Amino acid sequence: MNPETAKNCPFCQEAIRPAAKICPRCRQWLTWRSFRNPFVGVIAMLAIVAVAAICIMGLLQRTINPPPYYVDSPAALQVLDSQMFFRNTTNGPRIYITGILTNQSQIAWREIEFECRFFGTNGNLTDAYTARSYSTVQAADDSAFRVTVVPVKDAQDYAKLKLFITNARNKKGLF
Repeated sequence: MNPETAKNCPFCQEAIRPAAKICPRCRQWLTWRSFRNPFVGVIAMLAIVAVAAICIMGLLQRTINPPPYYVDSPAALQVLDSQMFFRNTTNGPRIYITGILTNQSQIAWREIEFECRFFGTNGNLTDAYTARSYSTVQAADDSAFRVTVVPVKDAQDYAKLKLFITNARNKKGLF
């Protein structure tokens, strides 16, 4: 090898040919542009794993909560009756909300999410809370529910309640 045309390996400083992709002494890759470079292989594998993870997450989402979704038919569930009970427990004060739901669709819903709005005696909004009932309402049927709320104010500040159903999951889901 001509010493004037040779270059040095950046890893072991051995004299190598200018066109060499791998150092013959230390076996280090000298170029990033080769598909046979292990670093390029690792990057390609990470890209494949990322694409597969995105596809699996989409499939898993459809398995956990398959269509139709509650947001497509928000009037499917309605609260027929609700009552609020303020109790002092060993864990502190709690508000228990009980009531009856009716399902006007042909889809069974589970894990119903409520937006609870509490108003004072003067009619002003006192507190708001999102609560979840883990019961199931069968298709075209009624069901009782109960949710628990941890109040942040005194009992006299909770005079009136308005309930709204914000979300529910399709019972066909696996989880």
